[in-house]
This record gives sequence, structure tokens and C-alpha cells, in this order.
Amino acid sequence: MKASTKAKVAMAACTILVLSGLALGFTLLQLSETANHVDPSPVPKAEQEEDDPFPAVDWDYWQDENPDVIGWITVPGTGIDLPICQAPASDPTYYLTHDVHWKWNFYGCPYLDAECAEEGFDSSLAMVFGHHMSDGSMFAEMASYSNEGFLDEHRQILVQTPETKYELTVVAADIIDSYREYKVLGFETQDEFDGWWVATWEKADVTRPCELAGLDSIKAFVTCSYGPWNGHERTIVYAVENEVGGSLQSP
Repeated sequence: MKASTKAKVAMAACTILVLSGLALGFTLLQLSETANHVDPSPVPKAEQEEDDPFPAVDWDYWQDENPDVIGWITVPGTGIDLPICQAPASDPTYYLTHDVHWKWNFYGCPYLDAECAEEGFDSSLAMVFGHHMSDGSMFAEMASYSNEGFLDEHRQILVQTPETKYELTVVAADIIDSYREYKVLGFETQDEFDGWWVATWEKADVTRPCELAGLDSIKAFVTCSYGPWNGHERTIVYAVENEVGGSLQSP
């Protein structure tokens, strides 16, 4: 093969690689934009009430777009401001690989565990999952709650549904080995739930004073500790309903 021909082949190959890289980059950007920049009230704009920390959500729009949209999570001071879908019992991990528009997307969409479908966010343990993306999006900042300084500066988590607004206070964060520790969502009695919560709170990596008995519901937010492909470490952030700044006491 002549030198000039080799040069042309090499140039063509380089061009194809560059164009492929640009196409891949554009696709990844589109996936990120679709998953991370979700307007809570696209059209028409829902009216934001004065002094309301919760963003106005156009529930009619979202439940028409996707009936699985059951909530919206906002963590003030972070980039977390996202819809929450209900994971279907027929495919409990569906929203690990699909966005709020039912499109395949490796960013996924935060979702409430399928076992919590009956009672929703009022489940004894309402567990919400979301990816920890390497670009810092989705639930990546949830992993920072294992840092005491971050936890103290971001104790407020806001979750809303079409019917209810939950103002939550973070009271614990724990990094677990998902190969050794398994989720427990069904509790037969209040005593069983209280016993689980005492043991969970006491072993958590970071804790703040809170009620350890008699709670109706605890919200848990779960993400990978370092990234979506990191293996089996998970960060779980536990929060309870309580006015931020109010008194939380452990017995």
C-alpha cells in the first residue's frame, strides 16, 4: 500500500473515531440532561407559594406523563431536585435503567422500593434508591452524608406527594456492605420495628439524637458509596419527620 493511501486510511479512521466520540458524548449529554434537569412544573407553571421551601410540582402533568411518579425529592443546598417513581412489582429495578419518561437511561430515576407500594412514603421503612453518578448527579450527594460536616449542613430533606409534604430531618448515615446486610422492610409489630431502628441507629457511621421508639415511619435514601459500578458498598441516609431545628431526643 502506498504511503499516501495509508495516510488517507489513517485519516479516515481518525475522523470516524472523532465523530464516534462526539456522537457518544452528545448521547451521554442528552441522557444526563433528560435525567437530571427535570422541571417540576413544565407546562403550565404551577404557582409557587411564598415562603414555601417545597418547589411547586404540577402533579397533573407528571401523573399524565408517567403514573409511576408518586413523589418529588428536594435537598436544599445540593443538586438533588428530582421526581421519585414507584418501582413496579413486576420489575423492581426498572428505574435503575429508565428515566422518568420511561426511556432507557443509565442515569435512571430515583424510585421507591416495590415492597413499599401499598403504603407509599408512610411505610414503616420507606426506602428510596438512586444512582451515584460520577458527574456528581442523581443521588451522588447522598454519599456525602457519611461526612459529619456535610450532614450537619444538609439535615433537611423535602419529600412531597400529591397529597402530603414531608419535611424530614436526617438523623443517621451508614455505609453498608450489601453482600452482608440485606434490606428489611416488613415489620410485624411496633416492637419489632423499634428494635430494628435501635440496632440500626446505634451501628450507623454518623448519628444525631432522635427518637428511637414509637416512630410510625422512617425514610431511607440509598445510593452507591462511590459510583454506579463500584461493587457492593452502599450509603443509606435515614431521616424522620420533624421540623428542622426542632428538638430530637434519643431516650
